Amino acid sequence: MIKLIHILGAILFLGNLVISAVWRMQAEKNSERSIKLFSIKLIQRTDLIFTLPGIVLIAVSGHMLAGKFGGIGAHGWIYHSYAMLTVSALIWLAGLIPIQKKQLRMTQDAEGFDSNLPPYKKLNRLWAILSGIATLLPLVALYLMIVRPGLPVRHVQFNQRGFYENYCIYGHQP
Repeated sequence: MIKLIHILGAILFLGNLVISAVWRMQAEKNSERSIKLFSIKLIQRTDLIFTLPGIVLIAVSGHMLAGKFGGIGAHGWIYHSYAMLTVSALIWLAGLIPIQKKQLRMTQDAEGFDSNLPPYKKLNRLWAILSGIATLLPLVALYLMIVRPGLPVRHVQFNQRGFYENYCIYGHQP
């Protein structure tokens, strides 16, 4: 059951990331302010309905499933997938959501809005770059989850004298 929840979370999360990018690219091809405004509002709504629950389902069920394989740090494919999902979620929270809010305010200004103005174009370019990274990372994580390659996990620990010991393990916890 937990694995099914994990897969459902991945479908919600990845599906919305990919389709949001498609909607946004199509809306930006159009010069109509109302279409751009609609796409931004729709993406914000679907982020709350699909992306956020997808992240939560993946994180909670993934943490539970990782225990069956020795924990997050036991295998590189788990560790690196966890890291990629975390970075993707942080990009969404710290980058994409604030950009969408700024662009929403810009498009709501009916008289002053022009999608050809540098501030809007700059935000649009930044959204496209961050969205691409935030989509690519979980797609790579999905690949790792399916293929489960023998990737190394790098651990750093401090010994009694305060020095760190850096070692690499493959598929097991020291």
